[in-house]
Amino acid sequence: MKKDNITNLFDRLKDDFDVETPDKGHENRFLQKLQQQQNEETENTSKPVILFTWWKQIAAACVILLSLGIFIGSNFNASAEETQVTFSPEVEKSQLYFASLIEKELAKVKAAEDEDTKEIIQDALLQLERLENDYSNLKNQLIERGNDKRILHAMVTNFQLRINLLENVLTQIDEIKLFKNENTII
Repeated sequence: MKKDNITNLFDRLKDDFDVETPDKGHENRFLQKLQQQQNEETENTSKPVILFTWWKQIAAACVILLSLGIFIGSNFNASAEETQVTFSPEVEKSQLYFASLIEKELAKVKAAEDEDTKEIIQDALLQLERLENDYSNLKNQLIERGNDKRILHAMVTNFQLRINLLENVLTQIDEIKLFKNENTII
C-alpha cells in the first residue's frame, strides 16, 4: 500500500523534476564568477580597513607621545624636595587608621609578654620589622613611579598582613595562657 502511494507520487510529479544537465564548463564558469566577486569585495573593503587601521595607529602614537611629553615636562624641573610623595587624603586616612590599629595590637602583644610567650613575641617582632621594611620599599617605589594602583594595593595588603600577624600572635598567647591555666588546675 505504501509502495503504491510513492509510485503514484512519482508518477504525478514526473514532469516537475529538473533533469537537465548543465552545459559543458558550467562549473569552471561558476568558480570564475565566484572568484571575481570575491576579488571585487576584497578590493572594496581592504582600502578603508587599511586606512582606518592606519589612523588608529597614528592616533595611538600621538596620545602616547603627548602623555610622555607632559610627564617629562612636569618632572623635568622638579627638585629633590618636590619628589617627595604627597598622598591623597584617602590614602593618608587609611595609612593613619592602619598605623593606629597596628600600634594598639602591638601594645597588647607587648603587654602579654612573659616567660612562656617571649619567644613567640620576639619572632613576631622580627616578622613585623620585615613587613615594615617591605612597606618602606613600597613607599620608595611609589615615589619613583607615581600613583600606581598596584603599589597602593600592595601597601594596604602590607598593613593587613601586619595586623593579621599581631592578631595571630595574640591568639597564640591566649592559647598558651589557657593551656597553662588548665595544667595548673590539674
